[in-house]
Amino acid sequence: MKTKSWFEVSTEGLRQLQAGKPIHHIARELIQNAWDENIIHCIFSANWLKGRSEIIVKDDNPEGFKDLSHAFTLFAPTSKRLDVSKRGRFNLGEKQAIVVAENTIIKTTKGTVIFDKKGRTHKQEKTDLGSEIKIIVRMTKPEYEEMLSEVKTYLVPENIQFSVNGELISYRKPFKTINARLLTEVDVEGVLKRVERDTDINILQTTSKARLYEMGLPITEIECEYDIDVQQKVPLSVDRETVPQSYLSALYAEVLNATYKYVNEEKSSDVWIREATSNKRINTEAVKEIVNKRFGENVVVANPFDKNSIDEAISSGYRVVYGSEMSKEEWNNIKNADAIKSSSDLFGSNFVNSKTVEPDENMLKVSELAKRIAKRCLDININVCFSEWDGCAAQYGEKILTFNVKALGKNFFNPALSAKVIDLLLHEIAHEKGNHTEKSYHQAITQIASELVIIALTEPSFFSI
Repeated sequence: MKTKSWFEVSTEGLRQLQAGKPIHHIARELIQNAWDENIIHCIFSANWLKGRSEIIVKDDNPEGFKDLSHAFTLFAPTSKRLDVSKRGRFNLGEKQAIVVAENTIIKTTKGTVIFDKKGRTHKQEKTDLGSEIKIIVRMTKPEYEEMLSEVKTYLVPENIQFSVNGELISYRKPFKTINARLLTEVDVEGVLKRVERDTDINILQTTSKARLYEMGLPITEIECEYDIDVQQKVPLSVDRETVPQSYLSALYAEVLNATYKYVNEEKSSDVWIREATSNKRINTEAVKEIVNKRFGENVVVANPFDKNSIDEAISSGYRVVYGSEMSKEEWNNIKNADAIKSSSDLFGSNFVNSKTVEPDENMLKVSELAKRIAKRCLDININVCFSEWDGCAAQYGEKILTFNVKALGKNFFNPALSAKVIDLLLHEIAHEKGNHTEKSYHQAITQIASELVIIALTEPSFFSI
């Protein structure tokens, strides 16, 4: 036996494939077909009675169905594949609705098709204008209510009047509209391929869970502060629910480039913003603004090979960011934008190139006081030097305290005994026990300070210099 058909389609198998989808997807597929046509009005109505819902979608497309056989032919060639401004591409949508329905009637300018328990029936009855699809499908009352609620969230195109059970769903004006080059899907010589193309992207304020939309129809929930409506085909799987992560990342970057000024400190570490700042599309201004809002103005990235610079940054009130806190891609974009200096850039010491300074009388007095405090409070002998270099006010290490005269100025040491001098001596000598971030360092400061208080009360001559 020969037949022209290569394949047979199992209606039951197709029905099972739809079983896991939310019931409101039925409405989306029917509405999509209407919105893709040359219409001005689209009417969605539904009612529920005893476990079933009757759903009706009407439109005023002058042509009606271009080809009525498309109502029951899976994956038939369609002109929508050639047009990125149309949502359809697989010629599968209404079949996904029909297959889960108990009864379907499609009436259009080309005739009528009925799907019921008897099979498929064709009738000559026609509409004068547009198409009407009526289906009866099993659903619970909560499913019915969810469907109505979902349909009302659709972003109605500005040129279409859309109503749901008599309620006109208004056009939502975008917060911003931008243009960007994004991947889309288009028929190239009979093959659906993904290519990049310029398109408008509508960015809308959202009051609930944000969604990605394809020309007004929801695709999936997204981790974003905004609803995003792409005005061309979005690259999707056949089930129309899966979007490549790389596509979302590029989209987030384009959105953030347009909205970074509106991001507050609390939102600056949100998932979508982290994703956007990792993408190569992010611009310099956006990176700098997000870094500032996330970390503040006083921030450096830790140079693990220059621990002293990290310590100095912390002591100066800077936020130190470590490599593990962001992805490699985020760091690359931050580096390219010159958004964060390294700890070495701002607090690195050029001590190796220092120039020795001959101390004056007051400097020598400070030197003697420093040695006396170190010996009495920590029982150590230290050396004290005076130099000039580009860097911090003083440096301590290997029992050597070096004052940076260039940073401090000679007037710092006059008088030799002052609160500012004692403050710096405590700060530096305590480094014998650790760095700024270590508990032992802070314990050393309090130990030295408390001992000096007792000494000042019982042995005031200790401070005679």
